[in-house]
Amino acid sequence: MSNRMQDLDFEQNVAFDSVKDYEFTRKAARRFRQVVSLDTFEDEDADVIFNYLYKEMELVSFGDHLKRYIYERAGIEEPFQEVPQEVYREIVTDSFRETFTPKSMTPTSAKLSSLANNWLTQASVKRDTVFLLGFGLRMSAEDVSDFLIRVLKEQDFDLNNPDEVIYYYCLSHKLGYPKAEELRKAYADLPPAEKPDRPYTGAPVLENEQQLLEYLAGLKAGFDDPLSEKNRAFREFMLLYEKARGIVAGMYMQDEEEKKSGYVWKAEDITPSDMEKVICSGIPINSMGNLKKMSASILSKHFSQKRFSRQRITNILNHKFPVERFDLITLEFFVISQEMEDDDPFTRYREFLDRIQKILKDCGMGEIYIVNPYECFILMCLLTDCPMAVFSEIWEMSYEER
Repeated sequence: MSNRMQDLDFEQNVAFDSVKDYEFTRKAARRFRQVVSLDTFEDEDADVIFNYLYKEMELVSFGDHLKRYIYERAGIEEPFQEVPQEVYREIVTDSFRETFTPKSMTPTSAKLSSLANNWLTQASVKRDTVFLLGFGLRMSAEDVSDFLIRVLKEQDFDLNNPDEVIYYYCLSHKLGYPKAEELRKAYADLPPAEKPDRPYTGAPVLENEQQLLEYLAGLKAGFDDPLSEKNRAFREFMLLYEKARGIVAGMYMQDEEEKKSGYVWKAEDITPSDMEKVICSGIPINSMGNLKKMSASILSKHFSQKRFSRQRITNILNHKFPVERFDLITLEFFVISQEMEDDDPFTRYREFLDRIQKILKDCGMGEIYIVNPYECFILMCLLTDCPMAVFSEIWEMSYEER
């Protein structure tokens, strides 16, 4: 495998011995290539991957990303690791005051300096905090999108959400938070639009305030865009989910006990519980028959507290949870690992990337981000001979006492 590492996509032309401390993607790509190139990777794949995730991989927090953003925007010349926290805090507080951005979107007695310290140290934050920082630090709409997708690992601006539409418009036109508040109040008094003559589809044109208000009036009337990124994500989820159900039905048909019963399993017979049983087979079960708590796994922080449980699947199917990149990546990984189980690992890896990059892009979720531990984990598993077996083994190892 090592002679083909130069073909792995991530930053392949970088001089890896000169990666700087704040270049998170390049650092992660360098270590990824080093790990999968180890002599022991082929024979001890699960142990090598687990050891890297648990002991070596750098967990890059929201605060780290925020510091890097400020470091690059401010043109700080001091080495990244040597810049004191106070420097970043002062830049944040000064910028918030200059842009007349409030310290919070909801009433709070906390001081701006204390909140800034929290933002600079937290592992993650809520979406509203990203929007607030967007205004306070004069970010572009593209910068805010990057934080939503790559750092929070969530969807881009939700253009079915009136507040987020207003934030997108203001950030795109370099309008400050006071204008966003003015437009939010205008939306509250806005009458709903009449039923449109044609389907409400496609990216909205928001070149001026009049177009913005017309679009918001449509949202207030309840017009839904069947081609919105949220709806596309659900559609992609269902396509992958149905493929996965068919694969699990095929697995059941190969089981000796099932063969004896004579029952012919079909995709429609497969329930969320069946999907959990197969995809989460490495996770221990408690006395109630449920997956053990995520907090019991030593990789809980790495995997952002997410598992493909029957409860999660059911909530997505019932539209109670939105489809996230985690769900699409996990399902595509399972499908590829089974459809291409006899293929060369590198061929399988390339096929997965080709498929998932398109899906994530179409759903407004950006591309695979090697800095994200779960996504790095999935890619490493794909480069092994038995991806699902290694996937399950590492989950199992994460629950063992150490």
